[in-house]
Amino acid sequence: MPTAPQRFAISLLGQSALQRAGGAIVVVALLWLAIHWAILLP
Repeated sequence: MPTAPQRFAISLLGQSALQRAGGAIVVVALLWLAIHWAILLP
């Protein structure tokens, strides 16, 4: 049964990739908001 471990590994890789993409989007969004407010507030 080599398919079960392969599917498990692929699912783990997919989850880590989604988490990395989500984290990158959150970081970029926070940086954009910080720069946006820094430009608008003064």
